[in-house]
Amino acid sequence: MGFEMLRIDVKTDVSRALEKLQGVKAAVKEKAVVRALNEVADQAKVRAAREIRAQGYNLKAATIKKAITITRAKPGVLVAVVRAVGRPVPLIQFDGRQDRKGRVTVKVKGGRKIVKDAFIATMPTGHRGIYVRQGDTHKKVRRNDRVRWYGLPIHELYGPSIPAVFGNQVIQEALEALVREKLPRILQHEIAFLTR
Repeated sequence: MGFEMLRIDVKTDVSRALEKLQGVKAAVKEKAVVRALNEVADQAKVRAAREIRAQGYNLKAATIKKAITITRAKPGVLVAVVRAVGRPVPLIQFDGRQDRKGRVTVKVKGGRKIVKDAFIATMPTGHRGIYVRQGDTHKKVRRNDRVRWYGLPIHELYGPSIPAVFGNQVIQEALEALVREKLPRILQHEIAFLTR
């Protein structure tokens, strides 16, 4: 299982903002930093889901958010980590459909694409997916004086994993820009709130 992460570290991102807070008590400053880091981490998770969808990965926002976890900052550990964890996503989740002609299409990267030689099936477990047959296995078999089609083995098709998409340079740059823009502002707001 792969993972990608965005590390939000107070040392690198708010050092200038902290320099302006010389008169603030250390305990208040630390509490404000923890709250600001965690707020930015929450915003980064939401932005990541939006950016992944904007890049053309037609997944539900809830599916993306479920794969993104946050390790929160706490007193003494002034780092928040936004991490995407998970396996490749079943291709059916990219709005997989089968038309009347039997062609399977998925919506990814700006348009519908045909998945050659694929079919949609629901397994006995209830899992629905897009499958292809391995090799030339679809043949007629006679059993108990009845002719049946036999088409195993089959295997399910998958799209990219959310961690792989999360690690995309465009998405990482968007998240880093969010941290640079929001963290100092949220930190100042938290300090103002705590010292009010």
